[in-house]
Amino acid sequence: MICFNCKKKFYVKRNFLSLFETKKYYICNACKSSYPIHLEYEEIPLESYGLYIVSVFKNIYKLNLDAYQKEISRILEYLTLKFKEYFLVYLDSFKENDVNIELLNFLADTQKKSILLVCCELKK
Repeated sequence: MICFNCKKKFYVKRNFLSLFETKKYYICNACKSSYPIHLEYEEIPLESYGLYIVSVFKNIYKLNLDAYQKEISRILEYLTLKFKEYFLVYLDSFKENDVNIELLNFLADTQKKSILLVCCELKK
């Protein structure tokens, strides 16, 4: 397989039971250990509701986010099942400033729900 991030070939070890399974891997072990997923949680109170920000990566990396599509989809699936009453917003990157928080405050008022924002890169 070819890593989506570093574009190098990598091989997945298989045993006799998993020899004929067709699992797709998008990232090699070297890139996975160099750019680990580290979930961070932040809570910002809005006027009527709340804004809850979950960032997937602790640092800002220059990487192809398609390599982490399997992991990010599992995180989003878990969060949508656990927090059904929130309005879910997913962004690749989010810059935390007054204008963006005001836009999310307006969105929370129109949806009449608190917002759960999941982003890969959180810029402050």
